[in-house]
Amino acid sequence: MKRRTRIAIGTVAGLGLVVVGALASSCRSTPPGRMTADARFGRLPSGDEACTRTPADPYAASHVSYPETSPAAACFTPVHHDGHTIAPEPTPAGCTFPVDRERLLVLARTLDAVAMGAAHVTVPCTLSPSERRAAFTHDAAVVRALATSTETYPYGAIVVPGHGKRDQDETTIATWLPGDACRALAPGDLRKLGAMPSRTGVAADAYRGKVAPIVIPTGGAVHSSVVEAFAMMHLLQCEEDVPAERILVEPCAEHTHTNLRNGARWLVELGARAGYVVTDAFQARYLQDWSGFQLVGGGLDQRSLRDWGFVVGSWRQASVGADNGFWLTPYRFWAEDRAPGKPGAFTCVYPGE
Repeated sequence: MKRRTRIAIGTVAGLGLVVVGALASSCRSTPPGRMTADARFGRLPSGDEACTRTPADPYAASHVSYPETSPAAACFTPVHHDGHTIAPEPTPAGCTFPVDRERLLVLARTLDAVAMGAAHVTVPCTLSPSERRAAFTHDAAVVRALATSTETYPYGAIVVPGHGKRDQDETTIATWLPGDACRALAPGDLRKLGAMPSRTGVAADAYRGKVAPIVIPTGGAVHSSVVEAFAMMHLLQCEEDVPAERILVEPCAEHTHTNLRNGARWLVELGARAGYVVTDAFQARYLQDWSGFQLVGGGLDQRSLRDWGFVVGSWRQASVGADNGFWLTPYRFWAEDRAPGKPGAFTCVYPGE
């Protein structure tokens, strides 16, 4: 394994991430009509009440929930961080991933169509034909390999947000695409890549610790022509030795809240109950339940409501021994019931936007 270099970062720029866009299905169904421990320990409203642009449920305007109070219902698995050693606790019953491998094969076929420029599927960001073909051909192969794997994991994916800087166009991997051969980094490249080397290092450690079967680097070409997801894939594959078939790229996100939204959409498409978000120590403060960003209208929930009219599911710190790992569910209310004949829960992660 190559020696890892971590860079401490003091600023956070807009982050990008990839969304499946039109692939994301409408994921709303009637929640259980009973008292349950939702985000505020009350009765769940109907899907229409909670998932409208102006939620009838006042607490639907907040991501905060408390999955640690019922790990089995939330599929909440604490993850221990000790330097480069990252390991999850035992997975709650009924929460292992993947469950539906046929669903993954169907998704792989859809991604093949996206790669070939299928007119009926819209990719919600500007990609050149070569970028689109490389990204979604690769992603189809990743999903297909996942469908044939016999291992199971506590989380569906490790989601890692990008970090854009203007001078990333000057790096040796500026034009690198999934499927290309690895390139040697030039002196100064790691500095220009900002927080991405640090974040992908944590993601690789979590992958090696079997937190999830795949890593989803998310981020588009926001501050330069470099697609952040591609740059992070290069770091994961070529500097951290994560197998290419275990890295699913999401090249469309532009900011932190779109990183989470797009990552959540992938979790829905993969049939996962939850994902594990990793980042650097600075950005981790932005993901906590409360930070100074709320005082100036820059909190993630505030930005989501302002831009889209809804919030992005729920997340909660799940890392032990560090503060930069988060349980993420696309489901607004995490007390989902998947038992046969049960109505299940719903999500407020809207498709096609």
